Amino acid sequence: MHRVSYKLLLLFTILATVGGIITMLPRQAASYPNVVYYLSVCTYAPAATAWCFLLAGLSCFIRGTFIKDQSGSASERFRRHAKSLIPLGLLLIAALFFHVRYLNIKAQYTDTAASATVEATEE
Repeated sequence: MHRVSYKLLLLFTILATVGGIITMLPRQAASYPNVVYYLSVCTYAPAATAWCFLLAGLSCFIRGTFIKDQSGSASERFRRHAKSLIPLGLLLIAALFFHVRYLNIKAQYTDTAASATVEATEE
């Protein structure tokens, strides 16, 4: 069972990492620039990039702490690997920072394709 869990988490790590990289690729056809002011595949970048890398890092942490390392109890393993959470905390801060910036910048753009109009009806 540990081999299957390890392989699934490794696959998830790879997919999340590739997803994070793809979000930052340049794309001229983007509807508007991302928060670092260039046109990319994902206009939510670099927040999307940070979220993807955070998920990849969390799956690495889980894989290394609870599946690969089998010595000691789960709490002992967690304490032993806790320093690995520092970069993940920094990624979380970056993701939240860029998410808020995205919301502030997005508010400046008018979304004409998805906006609804209200028409007054007289009876």
